[in-house]
Amino acid sequence: MGHTIVGDLPKTQRWSHVFDLLQEPLVNPGMVASATVRAAERRLIQLRGDASLTYCFWILSRLAAAARGPDFEADTRGLGIDVRSEDHVLSLIAKVNDRVREELGAFPESGPFGDLAATALRSSLTDTLGAQNLSLFASSVDDLSDAFRRHSTASQFGELATRFFGAFYAQTLRYYVDRALPAALSPAGGLRTLSDLSLFQDALDRHARESAQIVEVYAAQWWVKHKGPQGEPISREEARGFAAHALTKLRKELEVDSR
Repeated sequence: MGHTIVGDLPKTQRWSHVFDLLQEPLVNPGMVASATVRAAERRLIQLRGDASLTYCFWILSRLAAAARGPDFEADTRGLGIDVRSEDHVLSLIAKVNDRVREELGAFPESGPFGDLAATALRSSLTDTLGAQNLSLFASSVDDLSDAFRRHSTASQFGELATRFFGAFYAQTLRYYVDRALPAALSPAGGLRTLSDLSLFQDALDRHARESAQIVEVYAAQWWVKHKGPQGEPISREEARGFAAHALTKLRKELEVDSR
């Protein structure tokens, strides 16, 4: 049915189309992404309620919210992350990752997508800090708080959410497509060398991340609504609702052929 994969791509018409596109003389990342999303549609729709993905986005939103408060360290510890004032940025990211990995152990039904969500969270945290030109080893927890405070406005939170969902979908596409790439190598095709494969993978990642901009405005509007003047903590159920809608928007965006 195309919703679970072990080893090579399933022998179905939709997955065969993905493989055919990978053997074209000029491989189009947008068309491959579109075909992959359609082939994996059933599993991707199921991700709208995935607990692991919800948790990772919830942690990201709560970190951004904590930066708006008077005590970032206390609020972060309230999330089960043992942050200390002497922590540098990289150590805090590691602690966030450890806490997430511990939590995701309760959701084995997520399968590999739990790992992809955790990696997307780590990537979006690192990219957010990189955009602030922070040193990952020399910078402090206060620097991290300041960086997140800059992303606690509506527009900046929209960018933060875009990074997260772009990273998640880039890895999701790679999860499916990468296993077909070695067999797609052909002297008569567009993927002739390992260098060609690497360039295509980069282009596929970029296409997913650029497509994720479809959620940016929605994320900004959601942030205003859920971080109103009373400042109530964002619940997991609220995060689940956002993630479900964002995934639907991104999946439909990627379904459109790019020619």
